[in-house]
Amino acid sequence: MKWETRYSSSEMMYVEVTATGVLSYLNSDRERATRYSFAQVLEGAADNEVGNVFGRDILAELKTVAQKHIGAPAKP
Repeated sequence: MKWETRYSSSEMMYVEVTATGVLSYLNSDRERATRYSFAQVLEGAADNEVGNVFGRDILAELKTVAQKHIGAPAKP
């Protein structure tokens, strides 16, 4: 699963779910991605970045996906 949004006039930002966690990166530069484990996503480590850039609905969806990967309840 992958989301993308316009970050600035010349940059796109991506959030991508992988088999082992979540990546957040600019302009398809996966090599320099911020990496979150599913547990970190559920604990709120990505809340500011994902919530502010992609919106609270996408953040909630991301937490639901993380919850399914590790079988733990999502924190609001």
